Amino acid sequence: MEQAHPKSMTEEVARLEQSLHTLLMLLKVVSQRYELRTFLSLVLRKARLLTQSDAGSIYLIDREDAIPYIFFAVSQNSSYPEKSLEHFAVPLDCSSLVGYVAITGETLNIPNVQELPPDVPYRHKKTIEIDINYTSRSILTLPIINAEGEVKAVIQLINRKTKPEIVLQPENIAEVVAPFTDWDVELLRGLASLVSIAIERQELMNKIYE
Repeated sequence: MEQAHPKSMTEEVARLEQSLHTLLMLLKVVSQRYELRTFLSLVLRKARLLTQSDAGSIYLIDREDAIPYIFFAVSQNSSYPEKSLEHFAVPLDCSSLVGYVAITGETLNIPNVQELPPDVPYRHKKTIEIDINYTSRSILTLPIINAEGEVKAVIQLINRKTKPEIVLQPENIAEVVAPFTDWDVELLRGLASLVSIAIERQELMNKIYE
């Protein structure tokens, strides 16, 4: 049997410890009073840190409007931190990655979104990328589901970097961006469950003060 490299084992143990510490910290925070977007921003920042993601967003779903849509609640980008994407929204349908995940409840882990098969129902919307001269490659999009099985939000991580300190440029994307791993998916599921609790709590508070 092939032996694991000692350095790799040490790095993996350190990553496990960091992930556990993060989950426990967020579990404590979610039981306290806070503003929802502040908590979502904290979760997204921790998710990006643990997965070495360059960018990411958490989307909330609005089903109260005549035409349901999904919109940015929080968005972060290490390579373009000054860019604000808070007012971006897309229709709640299967044409986009986040819309597809919101409707189907499936997880999409795409190694290279620039090479999507022609037979998939969703497409990668490039409007934002064109505006800020940014290129997405690996994308992990996961539903945030409540206890009743309803998708309440979507979390998306973009461009898993081989080294966290790298600043992405259009010319280095292919060399320094890697696919998201199964470990990244499971970690994000754990974080998504905490976001679900936070959203349900906010909805309950809104009903109380109506």
